Amino acid sequence: MKIKRRRVVITGMGILSAHAENIPEFKNVLLSMDCSIKASKRYSKWFVNANASEIEQDIDYSDIRKDIVGFLDNAALWAYKVTKEALQQANLKDNKAILDNTAMIVGVSSAGTEAFLPLFEQHVEDFSIKKAILSGGFSSCSSSVSNLLGLRGGVELVATACTASTNAIGIGYDYIQNGKHPVVLAVGTEPIYLPTFAGFYALNVMKNTPTSPFSGEPGMSIGEGAGALVLEDYEHAQARGATIYGEIASYATSCDAYHETGPDPRGSGAVQVMLKAMQNADITADDIDYINAHGTGTEANDRIETMSMKKVFPNIDNIPLSSTKSYVGHNIGAAGIVEIIACLITTVDNKVLPTLNFTKPRLNCDLNYVPNQFQDKKIGLFMSNNYAFGGNNCSIVASPHLLTGEISEYTPRRVVITGMGAVTSAGNNIKELMLAVQNMAGPSELEQIVFGHDVRSDINKLMTAIKHDHEFEKTLGHPFYNQEIEEKINHKSGQHRVKNINPKKLLRCYDPRKAIPSGTYALIALTEALENAGRKIKRDGENIGLIMGMSKGPQSTVNRYLQSLIPDPNKVRTSEFAGTLMNAVPTFCSISAGIKGYTTTLATGVNAGLGALTYGYEIIRQDLQPQVIVGGADENFGSISIYMQSMNKKVNLTLNAEDFQIYSKDAKGYIPGEGASMLLLEDMQHAKGRNAKIYAEIVGYGKANDNSFFNEEYTKVSESIDISDRSNALVSAIERALKEAKIGPKDIDLVCGSSDGNKWNDATEITAIRNVFQASLAETPVVNYNAIHGFVESSAGLLNISIIVNIMCTGVIPPIPYTSDFIADDVNFITIPTKKNINYALITGSSEGGNHYAIIVRRMP
Repeated sequence: MKIKRRRVVITGMGILSAHAENIPEFKNVLLSMDCSIKASKRYSKWFVNANASEIEQDIDYSDIRKDIVGFLDNAALWAYKVTKEALQQANLKDNKAILDNTAMIVGVSSAGTEAFLPLFEQHVEDFSIKKAILSGGFSSCSSSVSNLLGLRGGVELVATACTASTNAIGIGYDYIQNGKHPVVLAVGTEPIYLPTFAGFYALNVMKNTPTSPFSGEPGMSIGEGAGALVLEDYEHAQARGATIYGEIASYATSCDAYHETGPDPRGSGAVQVMLKAMQNADITADDIDYINAHGTGTEANDRIETMSMKKVFPNIDNIPLSSTKSYVGHNIGAAGIVEIIACLITTVDNKVLPTLNFTKPRLNCDLNYVPNQFQDKKIGLFMSNNYAFGGNNCSIVASPHLLTGEISEYTPRRVVITGMGAVTSAGNNIKELMLAVQNMAGPSELEQIVFGHDVRSDINKLMTAIKHDHEFEKTLGHPFYNQEIEEKINHKSGQHRVKNINPKKLLRCYDPRKAIPSGTYALIALTEALENAGRKIKRDGENIGLIMGMSKGPQSTVNRYLQSLIPDPNKVRTSEFAGTLMNAVPTFCSISAGIKGYTTTLATGVNAGLGALTYGYEIIRQDLQPQVIVGGADENFGSISIYMQSMNKKVNLTLNAEDFQIYSKDAKGYIPGEGASMLLLEDMQHAKGRNAKIYAEIVGYGKANDNSFFNEEYTKVSESIDISDRSNALVSAIERALKEAKIGPKDIDLVCGSSDGNKWNDATEITAIRNVFQASLAETPVVNYNAIHGFVESSAGLLNISIIVNIMCTGVIPPIPYTSDFIADDVNFITIPTKKNINYALITGSSEGGNHYAIIVRRMP
């Protein structure tokens, strides 16, 4: 039965740019045709003719504790500022009842960088260890902002480079369709740091003067900015009397599957995404009144984008289009949301934004780019497009007014698992992994973590600075540096490693020159999942999507690139630049496998793969695509991060794999693992139509986040930590999953946690399970299999799902590996192989930033 899509309206906006700190100021900048691109004060000392649109003004953060402001980076602070403005405009900032169920999706490209700038820019004396702990993780931005604003509906961080915030808007739109969260905050934030500026400069794509898209000398200008939108279910907004500033009609994304940095010269992905966005809105090309183009100013982008629009719009000569980047430069991860806001606040007055700095049109750029002056036109629907490294394409159709036409419809689909793939230290495929789990036969000896000479040199520099950080030691309660732990790190710090794997033998399309460890693991697992599902991608790649969850990303590539910044950023390794991005792994997989459908990268940290699963589930449930691969991948690397976590006693320093004991009274932290997990999700009807084997059905999910990120206890090593806020958030996630599945706790036959073996994380998971199951606690088996292959951060929950699905087939629950003395006597931890028919299983997982997931899987008859 078809149902109408929920209408998604905009009830609040916030903005920050070089010349504007709020929406009224930004509107005035736009109407005044004020270009903020100029000679860069920050980067001129390194780069000749460096131009940028930079945020240089002092910003008021007086409503945040001063010590917290000092430990946050600009990505988080700017996101907080614009999100607060949006919530205030929406009259929601102090509405606790709504904020408790408000989700947030953040798009950013350069997160987690600022804390380590003293190292790259060679002023290490300014390094702050607490800033590194609170803001040094890629996903920390979403955690800190949600905590500061009291949001509890769950967060995700999107890392698709130049389409990140457009993705964030679209994902928020799609999540609202489920009905769990009537309000979702979409945020984009992008400070420009040295690694990003150096990379674009080295690519020779930056212009010496302000960019002039589609005209004159080609070249881009980089820019800083942030924006936020309050997305809200129309009926919810109407019921509370909210002011409505516009409406999102539809969203779509696609992948070129062509090249790491360059666009497909045929424009196929761009054409596909625009057509899909209009299809999702149930409109035609004649309904679009204006196009806000990506318009970077580079020769390739402007020429191919113009060609793509001509292919999509037969009436393109009658449609004005322009590039907002001529005002504020290319805001990278924040570009899409800044541009959408610019469209909303000008088209409402029937004003079409101009392309500033326009001179002589370039060859093959022969459309109406609204040169230098506003044009008057009544705008019903506009389209805003963005394209990114990795071939990620996004298109949004929106209006500055409430829509009056028919609302598009879809048939809700049941979502099943038809393929699985895995690469771990315990097995290089699903069969080997299951044998290891069943026989408790994971690797017994671990490989020593080795810190390369360059990393060790950086660590020594940072430790010198840390030893002088007496304020942090006072907070911590003891010196951060510990000689005894240093000895263990050097001689007894073990890790699980993937071994005995031959990519050339396993993969049909494999380019070792472009391969990185995490990308190779991901592609092998993806290939297994496709083969397992009997799915061959030929020339139909647009019908299958790829949603990846990442934690630390391509660490080895990032390290090589960052090391090349020193001592001269002009000599940075250009070949490594695109490979440092969080979407580098899915890019490698998409190009290798020919995947061209919905493609997104979530970098929400630990268990980001579960976030990828929830979005993949929505894509299929809403009949947007029949098949989506969801997954995660990690590579081990002797990094500064792993050193610091070891010093903070979060890593179990041992060479014996059996010391990784989850839910143990003597839990000592996690042992790092690496590998990948991939699941092929599919519309059940589609799967039956091709006679595919169906392993299980996903019947519900839930997400929530806690507000404990700034609790000082989480920067300490403590025997007694209050985990009530964290466990309550996980309870909320579980309850939301049960509600969607239309079952109760007594219907769950097996619970599988994904904790990492740290005491507070184990306690969080078990406390939540106890609070949910209560009367049925003693009869409900509880397991966790992460110890068998080490903690594979992004994929921990997904690997457990693969194991649980196989348990459903065998009817035998293997025991929890290695643990014998458990933390609770009232919980039914499985310690011996146990026969049981599993119809419904609950899988839980949490991130280091307090984001919590719950997934319910049903065995197929």
